Amino acid sequence: MRLRRTPLDFLLLLFFLALFVSLGVSYSGWLALDKFWILLSALAVYYVVTAVPRRYALWVAAICGPVAAGLAIFYVTADFWHNGLAFAGRFLSPFNRLLALRLFWPLLLPHPNVVAGHIALLLPYTAAVWLYARRDKKKQLVVVTAVCLVISLVGLLATRSVGAWLALITGLSVWALWPLSGRLAAGRLAANRPLSRRVIYGGLVAILVLVEFLAVWLAVTLNLPGGQTIAERLALAGGAWRLTQDYAWLGSGLATFPALYAEYMRVLPNFYLNYSDFYLDVLLELGPVGAICLLAIWAGSLWLVVRALHHSLSRPCPHHNSKHGDVYWLRWATLSSFVVILVHGLVDDSLFGGLGTPLLFFTPAMAVLVSRHKDKEKPLFISKRMAWVTAVLLFLLAGILVGFRQRITATWYAYRGAHAMDLALFADWPSNRWRFGDDTTLLEPARLYLDRALQLDDHNRTAHQRLGMVALWEMDIDTAVFHLQQAYAQDPTHRGVVKSLGYAYVWQGQPEKAYPLLAQIPEAAQEMEIYVSFWYQLDQPGLADKAAAATSFLKNNP
Repeated sequence: MRLRRTPLDFLLLLFFLALFVSLGVSYSGWLALDKFWILLSALAVYYVVTAVPRRYALWVAAICGPVAAGLAIFYVTADFWHNGLAFAGRFLSPFNRLLALRLFWPLLLPHPNVVAGHIALLLPYTAAVWLYARRDKKKQLVVVTAVCLVISLVGLLATRSVGAWLALITGLSVWALWPLSGRLAAGRLAANRPLSRRVIYGGLVAILVLVEFLAVWLAVTLNLPGGQTIAERLALAGGAWRLTQDYAWLGSGLATFPALYAEYMRVLPNFYLNYSDFYLDVLLELGPVGAICLLAIWAGSLWLVVRALHHSLSRPCPHHNSKHGDVYWLRWATLSSFVVILVHGLVDDSLFGGLGTPLLFFTPAMAVLVSRHKDKEKPLFISKRMAWVTAVLLFLLAGILVGFRQRITATWYAYRGAHAMDLALFADWPSNRWRFGDDTTLLEPARLYLDRALQLDDHNRTAHQRLGMVALWEMDIDTAVFHLQQAYAQDPTHRGVVKSLGYAYVWQGQPEKAYPLLAQIPEAAQEMEIYVSFWYQLDQPGLADKAAAATSFLKNNP
C-alpha cells in the first residue's frame, strides 16, 4: 500500500491552509489546536483509505460495521453509566465528582447527534457488505455483518436523533429507488407510456424530496410532534447565519461557535452547549474560503461517484459483471452515505461541530477509492474551461471589490473589531456573571476598529451591536440604546440585538418600548428576576426597581 495522488488533492491543500488560518484567528488557542489535530487526522484517514488498492475496497467497507456497532455500544453504555451516576449522586456525594467528568464529554459521553450522524453515514457500507456476503455465500461474514447492523440500528434509535433517522432513510431510499424504478420501467405502468428507467428514478427521487420538505413544513406550521424541535433548529441556524456575517472575512476561528452564540445571540454569561448545522458551522469558523473548499470537496466526490455509477450502469448486468462486481454496490453505498451527510448536515453537525471528527473525509475517500479506474488519477476540475471560468469569476470579484470598496472596507474593520472583542472577552470565558461595571480598557482596540467601520458605513449592524453591548457594560445606557436601535433597524429579527435593546430600554426607563421586544425572549422573566438582586449587590436600587417591575409585567403577561 502506498500513498496516491487523488483528484481532490488541490482542494484538500486549500482546506488545510484554511484550517491553519482559522487556527491563528481563534480566540482560544488550546481548543483550536485540539480541533486542528483532529481535523488533520481526518486528512490522514483520507489518504490511508485512498492508498488501498480498489480490489480491497470491500474490506475497507467491512470495517464500517464493527466501527458503527462499537459507537452504538459505547454510547449506550456511557449513557447508562452517567445516568447511574446521576441517580447514585442523589445519595452519595462522591458519585457527583465522577459525574463531573462529563466536562470531558467528547471522550466520555459524545453528543447523541454526533454518534447518530456517524452511525448513519457508516450503515450504507455495512448494508453493501452484507449484500456481497450473501451473494458470495460467506456465512460467517453474513452473520457478523447482520449483528453489526442490528446493534448499530439499536444504537441509532437510542440516540433519539430524528435528523439522523431522516437522513438515513433518505440515503437508503436513494439507493432502493433504483431497483424499484427498474421494476416500474419494465412493469405495467410503462406499458402504455414507456419511460426510461432513469426518468422514472429521477421522478421518484423528486417525489421523495418533495414529501420530506412537505412533512417538515407541516410539522412546524401545525406544531406536530417534533415540530417544536425543528423550529428551534431553524432559529439556531438563523442565529448562526447572522454570526457568519460578523466574521465574513477569515472566519471566527476553530472551536468558537458555543461562546459566540452564547455571548452575541443568546446574550448569556455562561456556557450554552449547542451547535448549528454543518454548513453554517464551517462557514462561521473557516470563513468563505474554507467553506467553499469543503463544499467543492463534497461536490467533486459526489461527481466521481455519480460518474462511476453511470459507467457501471452503462454495462449490461453491472451487479454480475466481473469487473464491477466488487464495487457496484459500494458505489451505491457511497452515494447513500453522501446523501446522509448532506441531509443530516442541514439540521445537525456531527462531522465538524465541537472538536470535529476523524471521519470528516471518509466518504470522499471511499468515493475516490470505488471510482478509481487507473493507478494515476488526474486532478479534478483542472481544464482550460475551468481556468477560464476561474479567471472570469476573479475578474467579477475584483469589480465588486472596487465598486463597493467603502462598504467592504467597513466590513473588514467590523471583522477586526469583532475579533479583537473576542480576544478580550473570552480569555476567561465563561465568566458566569454579567459584565456590568467591569473594566473595559481591554476593549479599546475593538472600539477603535468598530468606530472606524461606522465612519465608512454607518449602517453596519455588527459595529452598532458590539458598540451597544460595550456601552451597556459601561452603564452608558443612552449610548447603548442609540447603537442598538441602529442595529435593530438593520436587522429587526436578530435575537441578540432584540434582547440587548429590550434590556437597555428597561434600564433607561422606557418599559413601553421594552416589553414588545422582551416578549420575544422566553428567558426574559427569569433573568429579570435575577437582575433584581444583582442590581442591589451593585448598589443600584433604581435599576433593581425597574427590573422588579419588568419581572412582574413579564410574568403576568406571558
